[in-house]
Amino acid sequence: MSYRHVRTLVAPALALGVSLTLGACSVGPVNLDDFLMNTSVEEARAARAEGLTQSVDDSLLKQAGTLTVGIPATESAPLVITTGDGSRVGLDIDTAHALADALGLASVSFVSVTDTATALQESCDVVMGVSVEAAGSTAIVGNYVQSATGLFTTQDVTAPIDASALAGAVVGVQEGSVSQRILAELGTGATESTFANLNEAFEALRDGKVNYVVCDAYAGAYLANASDDVFFAGTLDDPVITSIAVASPELQSAVQTALDSVQTNGVGDILRSRWVGALPVLSETTKVTGIVVPAESAEDEGEAEDEGEQGDESGALDESGTPDESGATDDLTPAE
Repeated sequence: MSYRHVRTLVAPALALGVSLTLGACSVGPVNLDDFLMNTSVEEARAARAEGLTQSVDDSLLKQAGTLTVGIPATESAPLVITTGDGSRVGLDIDTAHALADALGLASVSFVSVTDTATALQESCDVVMGVSVEAAGSTAIVGNYVQSATGLFTTQDVTAPIDASALAGAVVGVQEGSVSQRILAELGTGATESTFANLNEAFEALRDGKVNYVVCDAYAGAYLANASDDVFFAGTLDDPVITSIAVASPELQSAVQTALDSVQTNGVGDILRSRWVGALPVLSETTKVTGIVVPAESAEDEGEAEDEGEQGDESGALDESGTPDESGATDDLTPAE
């Protein structure tokens, strides 16, 4: 499936009351104000807020009438993008607004967090982007995002393709990234071509200099969404489920119900289409067929997980645009 802009879904979005975050500026593959004509996103959201009925008691919230949302400092495009004026946009931001709508809350406040448990105790009602493995005893809900290594191509393919297609192919990958390591471990027979960042890798893909790009699936889908000629070909590893952490068991039920509503009434599909196009929910069914993980690599991966390995050992930027400890910045430029 290709990543084309989904214009026909905007009218249903307004009818369903979906909250959108972009204003007049265009940051990301879609400028929704073009679709809303004379109505800005802020005006549409304000009009929607007038008809909300709060369904969660203020005693369960850090701020009355407001959903206070924690955004992990490690989150990056397309989940969270910081614009030039310091505001945040992205799939997590839009999802948080949609959750607030479903809870009948007219206001959403965002807080940067470094420790989920502390944030939930002190400052947040929910924290986005928490893996099941990292949650520990923290209450979590849903499966709204999945983390996996994705494969992209300009060939019109149906995902997942077979691993045999990679033999002899030239595959673009970001230098020093986790995806580069995974590609090397799989022994696909592909020839690796390295780039400083994903934008350069995708440009090379469109220019025909590489046959595929391997990268974080959501980051790749975000860049591919700005083009009509880049296709998702599958994932190379098992996806890691990303959930929403909740401050208390009492609030957990309400947030779960709200998320279920967002994911079943079409709103969630609209938000995903906006940021990652037609990228499917990642699972075993999206994994490239014929992938064989060498026994030695599988053992190494298990040891790394036991040791709590996070990201790339070299300390370089990973392909999703996460800064390293030295303070380097985003390597994934938002598509216009």
